[in-house]
Amino acid sequence: MTDESRPADEPTAPLHGRYLSRWGDETPLYEAVTDAVSTVTGDARSAVASRYDRAHAFALSQLFGGDDEPSTPSTGVVKFPISECVVSVHSDGRLSVSPADRGRNAID
Repeated sequence: MTDESRPADEPTAPLHGRYLSRWGDETPLYEAVTDAVSTVTGDARSAVASRYDRAHAFALSQLFGGDDEPSTPSTGVVKFPISECVVSVHSDGRLSVSPADRGRNAID
């Protein structure tokens, strides 16, 4: 089994084919997702941004208790595909991006 814990001073880094990051007050979800997917795929950030709607990121951050408007804090994770990757957005501010496994359903 692999230890996937991260030191506190290392908020973003590739790890075993995944890219781990954080989103929240300092980094809005939209920017965190587009930057992380760009890093994993090697695509330009603008190319990734053209495939990811800001409204989706805003709605998702509100679901998890964003601070721009009143919201209902939730606990959990939402996974979705983008640019042949699976993005996992966690309610605690964690974000992971992994290349999609073409041999099976990547969102399982």
